[in-house]
Order: sequence, then structure tokens, then C-alpha cells
Amino acid sequence: MRSPQSSGSEDEDLKRKVDRQAVARLLRLALPFRKLLMIAGVLALLGNGIQLAVPLLIQSGVSAVQKTGNVSAIDRQAASLIGLVMLGSILGYIQFLLAAYAGNRVTNDLRQRIFGHLQRLPVAYFDRTRSGELTSLLSNDVSQLQTALTDDLVRLVGNVVLLTGGMFVAVYIDWRLTIIVVGLLGTVIAFFVTFGRALRKLTREVLDRLAETMGAMTEAIANIRLVKAFSREAWEDDRAALRLAEQLRLAQRSAKWEGMMGAVGGAGFTVMLIGVAWYGGRGVLTGTVRLSDILAFLAAIFVISGPMASLASLYTRLQRAVGAAERLFAILDEPSEPADRPDAQSFPDGPGEVVLSGLEFQYVDDAPVLRGLDLVLEAGKVTALVGPSGSGKSTVASLIYRFYEPQGGEIRIDGIPIDRIHRSALREAVGIVPQDTVLFNGTIRENLRYGRLDATDAEIEAAAREANVEEFVRGLPDGYETMLGERGVNLSGGQR
Repeated sequence: MRSPQSSGSEDEDLKRKVDRQAVARLLRLALPFRKLLMIAGVLALLGNGIQLAVPLLIQSGVSAVQKTGNVSAIDRQAASLIGLVMLGSILGYIQFLLAAYAGNRVTNDLRQRIFGHLQRLPVAYFDRTRSGELTSLLSNDVSQLQTALTDDLVRLVGNVVLLTGGMFVAVYIDWRLTIIVVGLLGTVIAFFVTFGRALRKLTREVLDRLAETMGAMTEAIANIRLVKAFSREAWEDDRAALRLAEQLRLAQRSAKWEGMMGAVGGAGFTVMLIGVAWYGGRGVLTGTVRLSDILAFLAAIFVISGPMASLASLYTRLQRAVGAAERLFAILDEPSEPADRPDAQSFPDGPGEVVLSGLEFQYVDDAPVLRGLDLVLEAGKVTALVGPSGSGKSTVASLIYRFYEPQGGEIRIDGIPIDRIHRSALREAVGIVPQDTVLFNGTIRENLRYGRLDATDAEIEAAAREANVEEFVRGLPDGYETMLGERGVNLSGGQR
């Protein structure tokens, strides 16, 4: 039997492995834009190099004035510093544009990839997942990655380089002062690493709760007529308030951790300045430290302060991005509908007889719906399935459409098992009229064409005549170009 300690250690190792995998997959999303990001990184390094030169120029300028008394030397140094700062700003602007362009492309491609994958997931996935939660993932979670994958990543690398280079410059100026800085910096970094994991976990909880809240709100808005019909506005308000209160509680906890990390970073920098001023001031008074070295070292500290201050927020955003990425990758890891068999064929050109033999089916964690169903739907005849709610009438239609796969038995069309027919060909050949009216926010013509995208206007109008809708469509001011609104809200119930 494993001890609790060994079990906890294994769980922690597994968690770290999952975190590393999430980070690796996150970085791979930016690979298609690696050239842009590399250019942005080079610009960041050049800008950082300019910043690192500032303390050395200050040191040499002050030393020159002290030795020669020539004031014009410091004038030249000041002009050089201004020129370098302007050049660094230009490089930073170009770097930001490149990173922002790459970030927008990454998030756009990621949304497209996730949406495309969602289209290919089995219907059973949507049975257990709210559409509002998926909308929240596509919006909020992807947005978490937008800057983290590109600009933040470039800045993180640049800041680490700047911090490292700044430390070397500081050591060159005065190694004793550097010891004070390194001690405080190590403490701050250890704090970030320790509490960063907790923040990432909390971010996942916040996003999970936000997705649930958005799902419930989307559901209520989509069914607003039913809500009003039963006067459930106040009840829905209370439900939303409870969910929002829990989401707010988690968000406040997250803000507390983020604020604490920022405060620790700021306090660490302030203590560094105090330590340098204390040691340097004593050194100048006793003659053990030169004034030019103190000024140059303070300039180096200010160069380091930028990365130190931003590393806290960058690290926080990257931790939040990893938390969001884990949720997005969970969707991408969902298995798609099974691929067609290698021997799959087109829809049979026969009379269209459908035979169900020994059909067994049950939904996940539910009682069996069909038990050994045998049924023949003869070609050219109308067959009606009659029975109480839950007896499996709609399930039979869903199985013929291959929305679900039966646990036993088979379905044949003209003697061919439907799993040997290309899924797309099967669905194109079989018509469906759902129990709920489903309309998209587009024109009447676009909705009628949805079943066959290559249908001509004449074919669309012929279909409208057969469905007995042409008369009322012609009576509308815009005819077939009438916008239906979301879920066909611009039509009456009978017209829908």
C-alpha cells in the first residue's frame, strides 16, 4: 500500500507534468509566427542593450567631469543618452506592433481551430455542455492568451535578459552593492514561483465559474419568452446573482493574489534602493565608494526596476494564460466523431428501405431507451412512430442520422449498414424536420439554402411553394431577403 506521502508526491509530479505539457502546447501555438516573434525578440534585445548602456555612460560622464572639470563632457553624454532613449523607444514601438500582429493572428487561428473542432464533435458532447460555456471559452479564455503568447512572451524573454545583463553591469560597477540586490531579488523570485501555481489554479476556477454563469445567462436570454410567460424574471435574477456572487468571490481571491505579488515586487525594489542608498552613502562619506559608481549603480537599479516591476504582472498573466490554455486544450482533446470506414460508400441508389435489427441504445448514465428494437420502414410508405415521451421516437431518428452510435444491433438502408455509408452522404440524403423550429439570423433565402448550399434561386422558390410558405414570403416587404433575426424572432410562431 502506498503511503499518503508517496501518493501526494506522485500527484504533485503528475500536476507538474501536466503543467509542462500545457506550457509546451501553448508555445506551439505561436510557432507559425516564430519569424515575427524572433524579429520582435531581437528588437527587444537591442532596446535592452541600449538601456544597459545608460548606467555605463553615466559612470564615464561623471568620472570625466570629476577628473577634468570639463562641463561640456557631461553635455555630450546627456545628448548621447537622449538619442539612445529615443532610439530605444522607436525599437520598442516596432516590437509592440510585430507582437500585437502575431498575437491577433494566434487568437484568430485558435478560435477558428476550436470552432472547427466543435463542429466535428459528436452530438453527445453538446448534450452535456452548455452552449454559453463554449461561447465563454471562445471569448474569455482565448482572450487570456492573446497577449500572453506573443507580446508578454517577448517581454518576458527580454526582461530576463535585461535583468541578467543589468546584474552583470551592477557587478562591474560594484560587486558589494550587487550582493544586496541579488539577495532581495532571489527572495522576490522565490515568492513568485511559490504562489504562481496557486494563482494558476485559481484562474481555472474563475474561468470555470464564469463559463457556467455565462451558460445560465445565455440560456435565460435564449428562452426569454418562456421566462416572461411564467413571470420568472426575479427568479432568474436570483439564480444569476448567486452564480455571479461565487464568481466574484473567486475573482476577488485572484485579485488579492495578483495584488500581493505586485506589492511584493514593488516593496522589494524599494528595499533595494534603501539598501543601496544606505551602503553607498556610508561608502561615499568614508571614501570607500566613488560618487560616480553610486550614480551609475542607481541608474543600473532603475534599469533593473523595469523588468522587476513587470515580471510580476507578466508572470501573473502567463500563469492565467496557462490556466485558460488547459481548459481550451481539454476541448481540443475531445475525440471527434469517428471517421468513416475505409470501405465506406456513397448513399445507395435504391428505393430507400430502412431496416432496424436488434437495436440497443441508452444515453450516458441513463436507463436503456431501446432494447432489441426490430423495425422496417418500407420504401415509398409513410411510417409513424407513436408512443409516450421518452419511448425512443426521436432517438430512432437520431440513430438513423448517426448522431449517436447504437450499443447493439444495426441499421441498414437498402441492405447496406449505415456505418458503411459516408456520414456526409447519409445526412445529405435524409431530410429532417426537428421538433423545435431552428432558424439562423439571416435572410429567408439563406435559411432555405442551408440544406443545399448550391441550390439556385429557382430551386429555393420551388421548395418554398412545396412547403406552402411562398405566399406569406411574397407578402413580406423584402420577400426572400427578409432578415429573420436570431432564432427567427422577426416571424410569428406560425410563420416559423
